[in-house]
Amino acid sequence: MLSSRGSEAGRSHALDRIGLAECRFLLGDVGGGTEETHRAVAAARLTQSDRVRAQLGQLYPYSVGHQASRSVCEPRDSIRDLLSS
Repeated sequence: MLSSRGSEAGRSHALDRIGLAECRFLLGDVGGGTEETHRAVAAARLTQSDRVRAQLGQLYPYSVGHQASRSVCEPRDSIRDLLSS
């Protein structure tokens, strides 16, 4: 469970959030995927892990194709911003 991880598990926490976001998108739950993507990006900002950034790069395409939805554009843009920094 995410809640059982301590603050020292930032990388794992970010990876868990990315996985949850991907699962939500795969299940067709765009709203849930969007929410988890926001959480994943917030967790990713707290770590310098290359693996986390690679996983975010794999999550990014799930948010493409929903251009009309502002709620999906925001987390997609935040992924892109984080990966470009």
